[in-house]
Amino acid sequence: IKDNKFMGLVIPKKYDGLEFSAHAHSLIVEKIATKNGAAAVTVMVPNSLGPGELLYHYGTTEQKNYYLPRLANGLEIPCFGLTTAKSGSDAASMLDEGIVKNHNGIIGIEITFSKRYITLAPVATLIGLAFKLKDPNKLLTTGKEGITVALLSKNKNEITNMDINGINIGNRHNPLNIGFMNGTISGNSIFIPMSCIIGGEEKCGYGWNMLMECLGEGRGISLPALSVATTKLCTF
Repeated sequence: IKDNKFMGLVIPKKYDGLEFSAHAHSLIVEKIATKNGAAAVTVMVPNSLGPGELLYHYGTTEQKNYYLPRLANGLEIPCFGLTTAKSGSDAASMLDEGIVKNHNGIIGIEITFSKRYITLAPVATLIGLAFKLKDPNKLLTTGKEGITVALLSKNKNEITNMDINGINIGNRHNPLNIGFMNGTISGNSIFIPMSCIIGGEEKCGYGWNMLMECLGEGRGISLPALSVATTKLCTF
């Protein structure tokens, strides 16, 4: 998958991605799915609702220049944390919460979250995370309260410029006894700088728009491609 840049199907060529059309994206997922559904899902997720597409549409220039080439070449393996035990994939009912705080002179967000059924989580190096943001002390200068999307790296890098401690990658799920990577992510009172927010501080509270505008790639292309592959395989 990495050798063929299959994690960068939709990432533009200027960021070293393949910049394939929706049709090509669909055909590739479909072809892989006729051989192995788990492998197809592994390709599908980074090219559907995930850090790559969100970064391209909403990320800062610095975030795009750093992360997108690494995602396209498989140097970073992404996952996206939305689903929770109590609210499923319903972002509006999400219980995960972040509070804007001043931590040793750095304005950032203290977040507590518990996600499950997160595809690629057990092997991910880059975690997209949706949560509800609150600003009780009115520390935000731009942006607003509401659903927000952050990008957490397991390793210190030039964007976050600090170690993010306390992320727990839990047990791997085994739904339907098929072998794709799927598991839990949690964290308790983890502090992240504003540079972790996709699009920076001004995009705080903009997460609902991000999620709704980027769901189409997975719902309209990848999942139908899996269904077509399954139908063809059954017919054969």
